[in-house]
Formats: sequence, structure tokens, C-alpha cells
Amino acid sequence: MTLKFITGAGNIDHQAVMIETARDWLETPNHEVFFLVPNYNKFERELEILSSLKQASNQKHFSTIRSQVYSFHRLAWYFLQRTGQLGKQPVTEAAALLLMRKVLIQCETELLLYRSEVGQSGFMMQLLDLYQEFQLGNVDFEQLSFPPTDSQLEITNREKNFQMKLRELQIIFTAYERELEQRELQVEQPLPLLTDYIHQLEDESLSQTLFIVSGFSNFSAQEQSLLQSLMLKSHLCVDLLIDTPREQTEALDLFFDGKQTYQQLKTAAQAQNIPVYFDQKGQQLETVAPEYHLLEAYWRSSHLQNQKITGDIRDFVEIWQSQTPTEELRQIAVEIKKLVAQSQKTDQPLAYRDIQLVTLNPTVYYPLIPAIFKEMDLPYYLDENKQMDQHPLIEFIDSLFALPKYHYRLKDIFRFLRSELYIPKDWENKEQTWEQNRNTFRNQVDLTENIALAHQFQGQTWLKKADWQLIAYDFEENHLEDTRVLTEQTNQVRRSFGQDIAPFFKELQASDTMKEAVIHFYQFLVEKGIEQQLIHWRNQEIERGALETARNHEQTWDALMDLLDQFVAIYGEETFDFSLFHDMLMSGLSNLQFGKIPTAIDQIKINPLDLARPLQSKVTFAIGLDEGSFPRKVENATLLSSDERLFLNTYLTENQYIRDHTQETIRKEPFVAYNVFLSASQKLYLTYAANHDEQQNIQASPYLKRLVQWANVKEQKRQSLTFTSRLTEHIGSYRALVRQLNNIHRQGQEERLALPKSWRVLQEALLQSSYQTLAKKVLASQEKKNIPQKLSAEMAKELYGKDIYTSVSRMETFYQCEYKYFANFGLRLKERDIYGLNALVTGEFFHEALDRFLALVIQQNQALTQLSEEEKRDFVDQVLVEIFGLKQYQLLDASPRMHFIRHQLSKTIQRVTWAIHQQSNKTLLQPQKTEVLFGQVGKNKGIAGLTLPLGGESQMFVRGKIDRVDTAEVADNLWLSVVDYKSSSRKFDLTEAYFGLAMQLITYLDVALSDALKTTDITKTVKAAGAYYFHVHNPLLDPSKGTEEERLKAYQLDGLFVDDEELFPIYDQSLEPSKGSLVFPIKKNKDDVISKRTKTDARFYSEEEIAVLRQHNQAKLIQGGQRILSGDIALNPYYKVKDKKRACQYCPFRSVCDFDVMLTENQYHRMDNLKKDEIITKMGGDNQ
Repeated sequence: MTLKFITGAGNIDHQAVMIETARDWLETPNHEVFFLVPNYNKFERELEILSSLKQASNQKHFSTIRSQVYSFHRLAWYFLQRTGQLGKQPVTEAAALLLMRKVLIQCETELLLYRSEVGQSGFMMQLLDLYQEFQLGNVDFEQLSFPPTDSQLEITNREKNFQMKLRELQIIFTAYERELEQRELQVEQPLPLLTDYIHQLEDESLSQTLFIVSGFSNFSAQEQSLLQSLMLKSHLCVDLLIDTPREQTEALDLFFDGKQTYQQLKTAAQAQNIPVYFDQKGQQLETVAPEYHLLEAYWRSSHLQNQKITGDIRDFVEIWQSQTPTEELRQIAVEIKKLVAQSQKTDQPLAYRDIQLVTLNPTVYYPLIPAIFKEMDLPYYLDENKQMDQHPLIEFIDSLFALPKYHYRLKDIFRFLRSELYIPKDWENKEQTWEQNRNTFRNQVDLTENIALAHQFQGQTWLKKADWQLIAYDFEENHLEDTRVLTEQTNQVRRSFGQDIAPFFKELQASDTMKEAVIHFYQFLVEKGIEQQLIHWRNQEIERGALETARNHEQTWDALMDLLDQFVAIYGEETFDFSLFHDMLMSGLSNLQFGKIPTAIDQIKINPLDLARPLQSKVTFAIGLDEGSFPRKVENATLLSSDERLFLNTYLTENQYIRDHTQETIRKEPFVAYNVFLSASQKLYLTYAANHDEQQNIQASPYLKRLVQWANVKEQKRQSLTFTSRLTEHIGSYRALVRQLNNIHRQGQEERLALPKSWRVLQEALLQSSYQTLAKKVLASQEKKNIPQKLSAEMAKELYGKDIYTSVSRMETFYQCEYKYFANFGLRLKERDIYGLNALVTGEFFHEALDRFLALVIQQNQALTQLSEEEKRDFVDQVLVEIFGLKQYQLLDASPRMHFIRHQLSKTIQRVTWAIHQQSNKTLLQPQKTEVLFGQVGKNKGIAGLTLPLGGESQMFVRGKIDRVDTAEVADNLWLSVVDYKSSSRKFDLTEAYFGLAMQLITYLDVALSDALKTTDITKTVKAAGAYYFHVHNPLLDPSKGTEEERLKAYQLDGLFVDDEELFPIYDQSLEPSKGSLVFPIKKNKDDVISKRTKTDARFYSEEEIAVLRQHNQAKLIQGGQRILSGDIALNPYYKVKDKKRACQYCPFRSVCDFDVMLTENQYHRMDNLKKDEIITKMGGDNQ
């Protein structure tokens, strides 16, 4: 028949020529026109073409059955639907993946290069993509093996590898098509079938049919073959965007692809003696801005050389540089609002559908658009294909099969439960709504998770019939907590889980075939209400108006059902394999995408930039055009490199070829830019962000720089919102104004500037708008300071009681940060318990062991110094057996790891008791009491603690437990010291004692001395010998120096010592001349004089200084208690200047208090570095 081309550059009205050609053809009765357009914008082009046909008809109402708009594949369906050639079931993406996996497993032994890739989902996707490429390229798989010829006798290793690759691809694809045929799936591609069908038609069958092809610059081999058939049997008109057709064209030509296509089709027509009409070229576009033509002419002439534009295009093109992608989109949203509003006063008002955004950076911009456009009240349609892999149903299935695979790990159990697709039937209360039942179960799952984490309940404990037995021990109050209600609640979740999940996997594992497994899986989904939960979700989204989300829930379930059907069809009779079953489900679902319905309502269109075309919209915003994005940096991610594709094409026939998309993309980037620049008929905005994430000072695209340099377009620096910003660039909606005013107020406070008049006017308008409630709430935050509100005296009394019952560590917490004390002991907040041996449990274990050891020694009426090593070891073994039998330490039997820790703890206790034994042989200070309770600790009452007046009728009762009290009677003096066991190294810090952070040793010494004065013989004088820290650990020593002396030195006491020469011999009676003590910081010189190790050792205090310390310590306790009861709460975490320690460093309440040192009202309580004499003087003054 005939071939005709419509040609012309982007300044020509191609649409008018097409419509005119179609109308002329349709004037003859029985003539038909088929418009062939790309599939990706078929809906959009159909609306445009039909609208143009209606406009050309000058009719108010228009309909047609003789003109159709199709994509190539839709055209194939149209012609072949009655032939039965497309009657076989099409291969879905999920089915293709299932088949390809099966093929790879079958062919694994035949593969060498690809053997290691078998089973990899990514590799299977690459294979399917390449299979599709071969199909589109008309490549027969038999052609993938090239027998060596004379010219190939000395081929390179690279070529050998490529030939091996082709042979393996031939094996895979041949087996794949064989599987398709065996299952009666559609093997034949629609376009080759259509091509053959048209070839076989009688010559006159399509003689009255005109095919107009538009929107393409090149075609696949399949499409080329079809077009050649169409021009042979019908009339073909091809619309190409080219300036002037040439027989010879260079790759750097802007219209290279179009010109190459022109020559290919023309040559094919001439080879078949098909008449080729003269090219038809339309008129210049008239409905565009005048600058449109200037920009088109400039880019067409300048892509090869720098050439200045003759004319001004600044009213048509704007180039923006914004600070960030977020700010870029916000300013674009404002500009859109402004454009639409201003156009309403003209005779050509803009609709939102007349505006489009295009970008090559969807990962950066697409997540930002919904929130920003919603804030600006802008309707939009986001042309984005979303993967199904993030849908909760996919997560549900993955976590379900991970349960037995990883032996019921906690992580997998709660992934499964938190999907909320599984809600046990026995949790359904018919008197409650679905949502109420869901919330009840959600709360119980939260509670159960806390318990499971704290007790390491995982594995088979979730499936056993025996209920969990919860043990919660309060180490501070020293008693077991009542957990009966908690035990029942958490076991209810566990029982439901075990009753539903274990039987399902038992049935599944008993399956003989994959088909049986699918049946069990489907029955589980239905019986356990998974489908019903999805229906509830869908209905909920419909009520909210989120129709797309509701549709996604339906699509995911339907996709799963389709996958199961295909799975049965392909793998049904195969022997059941659990891992394969799981992998197939996940790979099949994860690679699927949600379908979208094209928009036909008034919405801003957001499209991929590389699909832009001339006159696509009236206004285009091309965003994200930075140097790294435009032109694109393209990498070849396919199985064939560019060289391999070139090599392969040399062996293929004329109507066969494999396209090199990587090289095509790189070559076509100037043409893509050309399309983007011409995509707007009235206004074009080209924007980019200078900063993104960690990237700073990002440069504009070279294409934008070319426009700036050669087309007299000035780049606008669009700044973020400030006091001096132009309001027209930022103000777009009342909802956005709430955020902006809040931002401006903050800037004003920081810079100490009053709110400008223009902003005050806007604020008044906002407070009269429908957003006034939100605005008042947000703007009130400007006056709010991050300062805790003072509690009333009544509230403080409710929280803490009339009297303060406290421990020393609690009061130290108060002086670390008052708010931390309030959160911990007022609000009673605490971190979630995580299973393991934390510092509190470890410390309590050491205390318990040493207490029982020394108590046993005292109970046996033996002196520690008289114990033999064997007796000491027996005592320790007896104590450890008792402790490991206690409920609070049962976790040490929970796992092999805990058994190892138990062994390590035992070794530590053996080492520590050895050290205590050795120390007792050197000092006269011997353990008299251990674990001395003072005040009321839990249900136990000890010796009198500190009772301090707080004013009025209130008192403070200080309780605690002294780990050890040592005494030595010498002459008329009773020397007394206290020892505090620490699981980490600790030194007494006088600065911390002054500020209230180190009150423990002083308080213990104070209580012990007071008690001794009451109970000691009146003839004895009670004197303080000090208060010490004892580091409970198993020291690591250099094997070459690991003597007993070195080991004992590692246990040397630290803390607070008394500077009294009468006491020094008592400290260590085993000192030898010119040696230092292994227990205390003293030494004996060659003259047998015992003294401090160094004269300036600040750890030694006189008796008077000890008294000052005791008085100051009590004063700090009183001061803290009074402040607690007053209701004052300061957010005042300490900061120690000397070693830069901060209260916030490990505080669990940072998310509660929001302390921010950048806020003027939030400042650290500084602990300056003071000298000892200065501190003692200050303490004495404070005590007056």
C-alpha cells in the first residue's frame, strides 16, 4: 500500500497534521484510522487525540467508532482476539519468576558461568529482562551458538567467554520456552503473531485502514517488522520528531534516532516497492509562547557548539537554585498556586491538569511531594509504580515462614504479631467493634513483648503447653514482685499463638506435594481470618477516602491468590520443599507492583522526566536538574555488556537486533533535554537543589549552565524563608502559613527582632481562618520554654508522701539532675527490661555472694585470718550453690552462654574472696558485720538510719545497706571503717561529694559511726578509720608478671582514708621497710616510719575534715529533700568540667525531658574543678 512521514522539529504542530490527515481519511465512508502511541502514555494521548478530533469537527458532542487509539500490544489484541492465537493463559511476572527458578534448578549441572547465580532473585529478573529483549529483537535462541569458522579459529579469551555465555543463555531460554509450552502458557509474542496475521491477510483487507504512528523515535525489531507489514497491507503514516531527513546522519545529531528510523522504514518500503509519499510538514506552532520557538531553535543549533540565542526567553524560562529539595518543592508549590490564581483573571485560565512536574530523581522527590502538596492544598497524580514488598501481607508471610526456619526467634514472632493480620479468634469480643478488638490485642502484644524481652522467651517456649512462670525481683526493695495478673495476660497471647501456629506448620511439613502445601497455606489464611483483616483494612481506608490504599489491599490479596494458582500449575506435583516454598512466595510477591488508574480529574501530573514530550502541558517544572542527574550517569545492569551486544548484532539478520539501552540513553540525553524544554507551551521552570543530605554546593546541570551562559537566562537563587524574603515566593496556603509563621517567630527570637508588619497582618488573617485552632496551638509553642513546671505542694505530697523515704543512690540521682529524679521516682518511669545480666543484677550477685561468705565465716565463729585456703574455697562453694538456687538468678541456667557467665562469676568470687582473705592477713581491720541494713529496706528493718528534719512536720528517712563494716580494737580506741563493693573501678571524688553526687561512702560511714557510738562499750572511743571502695573483679594480669603480689595489688582499696599516724600501723601490719602496702595507700620507709604514699595524697582526711564531710553530707540530703517536697523541678543535668562527664550521657529519659543545650533555658549545672582545701572551706562555710 503506502508509507508517509510527518516530519518536523519541535516547533512544528505535529498534532494538527495528524488530525488533519485522519480527518481527510475519514471523510471517505468505511475508512478507519488507528493511532499507535507508546503504552506508557496511551491514556493521556487518547484524551488529547479524541479532544483534537472533537475540536476539529466543530461539534458540541462527539463520538467515533472509526478512529481508535491503541498501543502496539493493544492493537495485537484487537486483531487477534477472535483468532484464538492469544487464547493461551498469559505469563504473569510472578509465574515467569516461578518458571525461571525451576528452569535454573533443572539446568544447574549444565551451567558453568551462571551456576553460582542459580536461586538469586536478582539474576532471575535479569534473565527475564534479557529474554524479553531477545523477543523484542526477533532473536531466535538457536542463533545464540556460533560454530567456529575459519575466521574464528583464533578468537580471544573474551570472545570465548562470550560464546560460553551465549550457549548457557541458549540452554536456559530453550528450557524456559519448553516449560511454557508444556503448561500451555503463551509462548508466542503478540507482535510477531500480529505481523504474521497481517501478512496472511488478503491484499484488500486493510486497504481502507490508515495507521498513524506517533510518539516514537525508534522501534524494536518486532515493532519494525510489524510496521513493514502494515505498510505492505495498509496505509502507514509515521510521525517523527526530526528536522530534516538525511540519508547519512551522525550519532551526535540531536535527532539521530528519529532520522535512523526514517531511513530504515523508507528503505524497507522501497525494497518492497511500496509507494512513499512526500513528507508532510505542518505549520509552526501558534498556540505557544513566542519564546518557545526561540528556545527550540537555540537548543537545536547549540547542542553541538556554543551559540548565543538571538532573542530574549527570560519570560518563558526560569532557572531556580533552591537550598534543599524540600525547599525547592515548597517554592514550586507556591508558584503553582500563584500561576493558577493569576490565570483566573485572564481569558485562558490554568487548570491543575495543565501543569506537570518531571524529574529524574524519584527517590529524592517522590517521598517529599505528598506532604508538601497536601500542605499547599494542591491535587496531584504521582505516576509512580510502587512495589508490593512493603505491604503488611508480604511482611506477614515472610515473618510467618521465618518462625520455624529460625526456630521461633523473638524478632520473627513479633514481626508476625505486629503485622496485625493475625488476630486470634478467641480474642474477638462480639460486643466490641473490629477496631476495639484490634486495639485490645495490640496492647496485649505490646505487654507480651516486654515480658518476652525481659525473660528471653523464644523458641519452643512459645509452643509448649506449660505456661510461662514470670519472676520479677526488685533488687532495690529486695523482694519478689507479684506477677500473677501479668502472667495470665502474657500467657493468653502465647497460648493463642501456639494453638494456631504449631498445628499449621505440622500440617504443612507433612505435605507430600507443593499442591498440598498450597492448600494448607490457603486454609490457614482463611481460617485464621487473614483475608477478613484485609477486608477490614480496605473498608477503613474507603471510609477515610484513601481509595488508592484501599485498592492496594485488594490487589495484594488478589496477587497472592494468583501466585498460589500459578504455583500449583507449575510446581503442584513436585515434592514439598519448605525453603523453596517460602522463597517462591517471597520472590513472586516482592517483585510485583501495584496497578494505578490514570487520572482524568483536575490534578497536577508528576511524571518521569525522560518521558517528557513537546506540548505535554502548558507549564512544566523540571526539578532536580543538578550536575549528577542531568545528563544521567548510566550503568549497564544487564547480563550483556555494550561490546557483547555489538558483537552479537554482527551475527544477526537485518530484521533482528538487540538494542544497547545504555549507549542509547547516553546518546539521547540532549534529545531528552530538548523534549523537556519543549514540554511546556506557556512557561518552563528548571530547578535544582544546592544541598542534599551530606552533599553540599551541588552545581547545576551542564544543560542549565548552557542556558544561563548562552541564552541570557539568569539563575535565581531561591533562599529559604527569612525575615527579608519576598512573601510571594513562600506564601501559598493557610496550612503552610502555620509552619512559616512559627519559623519566622523563632528566627525573630534568635535575632531579637520584632515581627514585621507584613507578617503580623498574615498572622491576623491566619487566626481568623479555619486553621485558627491549629495556629494558636503551634504559635503558643513560641512562648513555651523547655522548663519543667513546678508541682504544687499537694501534688508533690501525692507523688512522694509527707515524708521522704529514700536511699543514698536516689539522692545522688537527684543531684545528677532533678528532672531525672522526678521522672524516675516521681513518675516512676523506667526503661524496658531486656533479658541479660545487667550491672544491677551483677552487682547484687557479688554483694549477695560476699555477704553470705563473710556471714558464714562469722557464723562459724572463725576469724577470716585463721581460714585455710581449702576452708575458704569450701565456704565459697557452699555460698555459690545457695545463690544459684535463688529465683532471681535462675537466668544463669537459661542457656549455654549464661552457663559460661555463671562460671565466670564463680571464678570472680573465688578471686575476690582470696583477695579479702589476703587483705585480712595484713590489716588489723577485720570484718565485723556484713550487709548492714539501716532504715527500712523493703520489709526488713535494720539499724537506725539517718532521720533528718525537712521543716514543718516532714522528715527524711535515709535507708541503705552497708556492704561491710570493719573494726579494730587498739588500746582504748575502736577504729571503724566501711567497705563498699563496686563491680567497676571507683575513686572517691571530693568535688562530686561537694555537689551531692558522691554521698554514699560518707553516709555509710556516718551511719556506722552513729550506730557504733550507741552500741560500743562506753570506755571505748569510736574513731573513723575511713570508707573504702573495693573493686569486685577478676583482674587480667601479664602472665610474666602475674605473681600473687601483683594480683593482690589489683584489689587495693580506694576511697576516703583518715590522716592519723596512729592508724597507719593498723592499716597494714605486714609492711616491710622501703615497701608500699598492697592494701592501703601507705608505705614504710627504711627507718620503719609509716606514712602516706605521697605527702599530698588528697585521699587522706583529718578527723575534723571527716566531721565537716559528715555535716555537709547531711545538709545536702536535707536540702534535696526540701526541694523535692517544694515541688520545684529543675532541668539541670550536671556537667563536670574536669573529666567532661555529663548526666545526660547515659540517661534513659532524654526523650522525655528534651534537654537541648542550644536552648538558652537549658544549661548544664557546671561542676567546676576545685582544690581540696577550697572545697573543705566551702563545706565548712555551708554548714554554718
